[in-house]
Amino acid sequence: MRRSNIAILLAAGLTTAAVAPAPGQASATEEMRAVAAKAITWSDADVPGFAPGMKMAVIQGNPAEAGPYTLRLSFPSGYRFPAHWHPMAENLTVLSGTFQLATGDRVDDSKLKVYSAGDYVFMPATMPHFGSVRGFTVVQLHGEGPFKINLAGSASK
Repeated sequence: MRRSNIAILLAAGLTTAAVAPAPGQASATEEMRAVAAKAITWSDADVPGFAPGMKMAVIQGNPAEAGPYTLRLSFPSGYRFPAHWHPMAENLTVLSGTFQLATGDRVDDSKLKVYSAGDYVFMPATMPHFGSVRGFTVVQLHGEGPFKINLAGSASK
């Protein structure tokens, strides 16, 4: 193939790529949305089997329904959460504090790994996990809903 033909094919491909949104990108009808930290509304996260003190804020979407969601969880210093699992995969980013997490259906503190602000964890669907925090800690979760919390050993995965 001659050099000029390659250049034409590359130019055509670049033009097509520039017109069509890449997979995962917003369509032309969606608008950018922003949430100021001071506008975030926190509420008590009343989860059966979990100690009181955890708070939740929905940032985007509706975690109870199918579709993308983003939410934040805040934990008071020393908070511990039991072994549990989610039916859908979960993406977790530590925003502040120290988050300790391990996989398994029984709490075993010797397995905990420490994650600090900026660290990211991917948790596959149905994988049991447990943990705790040191210091006031905030994490952000995002994924595809519905977001549910099931205690380890509860209903089928």
